[in-house]
Amino acid sequence: MISRHAAGAAAPPAADTLALGDTIRFRGGLWVVTAFHGPRLFLDAAEPAEPAEPLIILQTSVTSAPDFAVLNRAARRSSLPGRLGEFRALPRDVRKAAEKWERHVKEVLHQQAPNVPATTEPPPAFDPQQRTLRQRYQAKADQLTQAGTPVSAATVERKCAAWRRDGLMGLVDKRSRRSAAPHGRVDTRVVDLVWEVLDDERGRGLSPGTLSRLIDRVQQTVRVRYAHLLADPKTARGLVISPATFYRLLERLGITAENSHDAAARHAAGPAISAERPGARRATWARWPGELVQIDTTGLDVLVLGDDGRVISVELTIAIDVATRSIVGSLIVPKRTGRTGGTGRWAAGRATRSFDTMQVVAQTTAPLPARPGWAPETFMDGSDLPFEDLLAADPRFAGAAARPVIKPETLVIDHGSPFISADFTRACHSLGIEVREARLRTAVDKAIVERAMRAVKTGFSQYLASYTHHRLHLRGKRVRKQPLWTIRELQERFEQWVVIHWQQTPHGALRSPFTPGLRLTPNQMYAALISLRGYRSTALTAEENRKMLPAVWVRVSRKGFQINNRTYNLDRGKLDLFRGSSGITAQQGRWEAHYSPDNPEVAWLFNHRAEPGTDPWVEVPFIHRRLFTDRWTEEAWSEGLRIHLAAGGSRHNEAAIARATTQLLRDLAAGPSSGSASQTPRPATASRPSRPSLPSPAKPYATDMPPLDPDTVRPFRTLDRPAGELFDTPEPVRGAEQTLDDFLASLPGLHPPGPKGPGSSNEPSSAIPGDNSTGAPPPGGLPGDGPGSGRQGDKQ
Repeated sequence: MISRHAAGAAAPPAADTLALGDTIRFRGGLWVVTAFHGPRLFLDAAEPAEPAEPLIILQTSVTSAPDFAVLNRAARRSSLPGRLGEFRALPRDVRKAAEKWERHVKEVLHQQAPNVPATTEPPPAFDPQQRTLRQRYQAKADQLTQAGTPVSAATVERKCAAWRRDGLMGLVDKRSRRSAAPHGRVDTRVVDLVWEVLDDERGRGLSPGTLSRLIDRVQQTVRVRYAHLLADPKTARGLVISPATFYRLLERLGITAENSHDAAARHAAGPAISAERPGARRATWARWPGELVQIDTTGLDVLVLGDDGRVISVELTIAIDVATRSIVGSLIVPKRTGRTGGTGRWAAGRATRSFDTMQVVAQTTAPLPARPGWAPETFMDGSDLPFEDLLAADPRFAGAAARPVIKPETLVIDHGSPFISADFTRACHSLGIEVREARLRTAVDKAIVERAMRAVKTGFSQYLASYTHHRLHLRGKRVRKQPLWTIRELQERFEQWVVIHWQQTPHGALRSPFTPGLRLTPNQMYAALISLRGYRSTALTAEENRKMLPAVWVRVSRKGFQINNRTYNLDRGKLDLFRGSSGITAQQGRWEAHYSPDNPEVAWLFNHRAEPGTDPWVEVPFIHRRLFTDRWTEEAWSEGLRIHLAAGGSRHNEAAIARATTQLLRDLAAGPSSGSASQTPRPATASRPSRPSLPSPAKPYATDMPPLDPDTVRPFRTLDRPAGELFDTPEPVRGAEQTLDDFLASLPGLHPPGPKGPGSSNEPSSAIPGDNSTGAPPPGGLPGDGPGSGRQGDKQ
């Protein structure tokens, strides 16, 4: 029976929050989620007083019911010890003693011993039907004492309690696990005083001295602070030590005269915990897809061609699932390379932002579509993934690439500013994702994603043109002269590499649950584990997507509101609802607004006072959006603002800034140009073109040709016969009743050719009227076309 308190504490009603063991309300009854199978749920009645048949129903039918609610959640899963490797590392005699005690404990607690049939009756002294637990403790103590191992009933009780709590490791003799003191017989308070003195010197800005000065200061502090303890000879031996012992102690601590303050700084930052150190956290592991996902950002060691023609570096952000080692999200962005002189602005890049990390998280909720031109091996329908079952649960898998969709339950992040930002945390919480920060200087907390980053550089980056090794002495000298990819091309090629290489290559940490000696690929491991939890589609609505966008708090006036020097407004009176105070005192009465840095043309105001059932979002456009002909981003606006201010413009002239941004986009679309006024001058290292330039078209008139002399120009020769003889056909012209000769005779200035006499020349001396002996050219002719010209001797 479900208590009223449990029924009142309803969990978030999102569809993807269902888990095994949840008690839900559906169709007026209470049900317990017992299993998942693809898109179906297995439900059992939660109230025995009302018998009902178990249900096998689609999850969407349950979550879309009007009375659906998650009433209570099963207890949080306990972490399994997983200390088998630690037990095997113990000495053999210690292991045998622990295993011997385990057989005695199982007999006392009536646990079935190995190689003993289940139908075997327990001994009368340890039968739980005849003896109480304390009587069985005493019986086992008497039995061991008679066998030559004297123990008491309290010892047997302590062993049974330790076995219940820690399993076989609880029965290990603690004396075998003790280690020598790290500093010998020196009192730990002396070690603390060493670090205290060094920290005090660092805090006051003193110069580090010799080790003898350090020893003197520590000994003086010991005599002043622990004067009341030095009367005891036993305590004094650990506090007052000889100089030789002190030097050995400093050597063991790694303190020298040259690095004393640096060693103190490392000690203050905390030790780097590793898996080899005693007491360290165990290696990270997960039992099903999505239970634990790690995300991180690193430089990709590849040069690319930026949108403005610069040669820039890039950063890669990936999210990797621990259980299957699948890369479920990735994004490549420009990397910061340096600051410009005196302005404090970053040049040639912007680095990863919180909005970029949110896009990587959003990729984990949807399939990766295969791009046109990708190889057939990239499609999911021919991979090791259960394509048909996934397609039945989510139609978005049609035409998807062979990369699984794994929504994180717990996301492990580091302390980078994009991950600890309020926008990233809010977006993860809106999706029901728990965010867990890794400990400082603790490599094991994010070891899997860190190792994956190294594998990306060795398996992907080093095979690309323009690869830059992270070690300077191994970096090529002509890397910038190689052909460069754009960021979009590099992103697409990395996604293909993930689908073809990473997801389909056997991984050393992935073993088959059915054949442990068989190594599996990430896709095969996902196919083997997905049946444990089932796949549940997470399709985000438009409102949920807007909630994941960066949020700003604005004040609304009759002129609208501003975001990053841009004014957003609607027609007169449509924002009057927001002109007053929002009533949120933590934000001084401002209103919540969201916008996309990749498309800041519109923003959305959120009305938290909206009536249930109404749309709380109000779309507000940028007032100068019509000045843009192409899609623009927040970065393009910032660069346009910089260009406008450099030209002497005002920050308040938004229309001029929009025009400068539009001109910038046009210049970038036309390609790099040295004469572009809006383009930032390139640095000296990038003055050479990154790609081979296309050959310029050949000019017909070179600059080294001699000057033209008109007298030396030879005119084109005239006809060797009259124009009438060119048409020797007697047929009439189409569309007319006269012959061709009659048509030519009717033309002004032309006469029918006369008969040719013997010895007559082939030159048309009288064919054109106005011909004379003075050598004047005929009407429309060129100089030299007359009868006495030298051209009459030209023959074919």
